Amino acid sequence: MDNLRSIRPAGVLLAPLGRASDKAVLEKFCGDIPTVLFDSNIEGLGSAFIGLDNGQSISMIVDYLCRTGEPPCLFEIRNAANPNANKRRAAYLKAMEELRQRPQVISVDGEGWGFEDTGYSEGKKVIAAGSFATNTVLCSNDRLAIGLLSAAFELGVSVGHDVSNTMRIAGHDDHPFARFTCPPLTTVAQDYAAISDRSFETLFTMIDSGEKPDDRSETLFEGKLVMRASA
Repeated sequence: MDNLRSIRPAGVLLAPLGRASDKAVLEKFCGDIPTVLFDSNIEGLGSAFIGLDNGQSISMIVDYLCRTGEPPCLFEIRNAANPNANKRRAAYLKAMEELRQRPQVISVDGEGWGFEDTGYSEGKKVIAAGSFATNTVLCSNDRLAIGLLSAAFELGVSVGHDVSNTMRIAGHDDHPFARFTCPPLTTVAQDYAAISDRSFETLFTMIDSGEKPDDRSETLFEGKLVMRASA
């Protein structure tokens, strides 16, 4: 933040680190320099936040999974660094309640941003122990799902939406590798183009006006269901 401040930017687009962020440092920075947050929201920081509507996206994929098979369990990392994980858990619980389904959240330990490693190592333990209440698992992000797919393969568990398969696995975010997994991963795509365009538009409007808005704004874009062979 100090290095960034030293080049005297007219404005900044910032994707915070979430739990790893120093809120006091960010508050001072955002108070001095026009700042728009994107991707990861920290309440009250910056003049605006642009990102995904996690409530809509999770509700959509939970509804899809319930309509096409057994209701999903949620597989997540306990105390994940990115605050989106908390929003997705809350959205999952709400969606399952609205559909009158019994939720199950499996939270595992993981360090930092090594989601694939955690999905593989911890997912292998959960599958081997038979801890998933249903044959359908929704992972809180695609990188976690990629690790879980690998764990299932190593244990000889077949994954796919066909009735001949043992397990269905879905993710979230439409990671660039999601369509190349085996089987290709069912997920939710974020509208990255719309999020980035609105972020730049909001920031440049602030810079051109020379004033910070009185009220912090939040703009959320809907996700799009991407149906592939894994669920």
